[in-house]
Amino acid sequence: MPVLLASERDDDYQTLQALLHNTRWSVARALSWGEASSFCGRVVNPVVLVDRHFQGSDWRFTVSSLLNPTANCCLILLSDVSDPYLWNELVQYGGFEVLARPFERSEVLRTLAFAQKHCEAGWPPLHSPQENGDSPA
Repeated sequence: MPVLLASERDDDYQTLQALLHNTRWSVARALSWGEASSFCGRVVNPVVLVDRHFQGSDWRFTVSSLLNPTANCCLILLSDVSDPYLWNELVQYGGFEVLARPFERSEVLRTLAFAQKHCEAGWPPLHSPQENGDSPA
């Protein structure tokens, strides 16, 4: 099962490839916004790992850009720090989880499996007519 890594850091790519070796997961790498968007458009229920500083942008912009109203992906933010405030803000923007470096194999595998299950179940939910103030048809 492919997981997208949107990170310019070679160490992220090499570490995740090694951690996911001989698992059901394979790492596809995006080095640009176009590659990341294309992947999200081609793969059903993708799990996307995004570096907090991808292409020098603020992570909030990254999350907002990749989690558009038609996207059905689970976005996991990669960061050198992890705290409850970062996770809380990420979730408010529609992200799924913060995965802190250095990566631990068991945590990575557990997070990917949990994200995939949520994505398959339709998380994050797309906006319903009631949330937009419209009446259901």
